Amino acid sequence: MDGSNRRIITIRNEILMKIVLCQINPTVGALDDNKALIFSKYKEAVENGADLVVFPEMIITGYPIADLLYEDGFVDENMKVLGEIAEKTTVPLILGYIHKDNSHLFNSAAVCVNGKQVYRYDKILLPTYDVFDEDRYFTAGKDFGLCKVEIGGETVKLGLEICEDLWDDEYECKVSSELKKAGADCIINISASPYHELRLNERLDLVRSKVQETNIPFYYCNLVGAQDELIFDGQSIAMNGEGALVGLG
Repeated sequence: MDGSNRRIITIRNEILMKIVLCQINPTVGALDDNKALIFSKYKEAVENGADLVVFPEMIITGYPIADLLYEDGFVDENMKVLGEIAEKTTVPLILGYIHKDNSHLFNSAAVCVNGKQVYRYDKILLPTYDVFDEDRYFTAGKDFGLCKVEIGGETVKLGLEICEDLWDDEYECKVSSELKKAGADCIINISASPYHELRLNERLDLVRSKVQETNIPFYYCNLVGAQDELIFDGQSIAMNGEGALVGLG
């Protein structure tokens, strides 16, 4: 998993599933440029045999976008771009965007397949510490993200998370555990997690702890690039249900 993508292979019920984690570098606010980059990497992944393609948190808009959220038409345009991306899908695609429902905004993940969006998950745990101030902008989701998709002729139950949903030590809500209880076959976390020294070790320890709790594979797709004072280091992670690291980079 370099700056674009790399195939991760896992086995579920004797079915070979190829997951591509596309840790790309979007430009904040440049919706058309980001759409073109997503299209390009999605097409490349599909041509290389991907069964599932995953992009990071808020990949359509870039992250963080702060008060761009309040620019007239910006959120509507990001949802339009999502629709245009969905129309060109074949194999399942997961990516981050901003969803608007009446007066509420959500940090969301879309699942798109065969030309349409089939599922939406809204981030439940919103960080309000350090450089994050998400509850200023977003409404917290209420429902855990369990999405069924057809892969290799079989129904696979994907457990969806967005960034902070993984970092649940200080929260009563334990998203990973709830996804396991709901029957998830694996967990996919899309993130925009900034770099600092030792951060990779923290992520690895946390993902491994979730695998030990749930005994299901965990896939973590992180942003790369920089915005303002933040650096995003990618370092996406794939870990099987036994806690063995099968992909990192």
